[in-house]
Amino acid sequence: MILAKVIGHVVATQKCDELRGSNLLLIAALDDEQQLIKDKTWVAVDSVGAGLHDIVLVEVRFALGKGLYKAMSVVAIVENVFRDR
Repeated sequence: MILAKVIGHVVATQKCDELRGSNLLLIAALDDEQQLIKDKTWVAVDSVGAGLHDIVLVEVRFALGKGLYKAMSVVAIVENVFRDR
């Protein structure tokens, strides 16, 4: 799983049947200090109603049941992160 921040939305006029009705979010991975990691940006399917600037937990899995394509899905909106320093 990846800790990330929602930095935008993606609008697609055509989607495969499995993605119809789903929102697509532009996300950026966060480092241990919760800062954006350069060049670690992806599109993820929103499963929980996340919004712009939310910190989210994202999982990567095989998409469309074919085992050939990987997809990212937002599975949680993070309220707090506690870290032992």
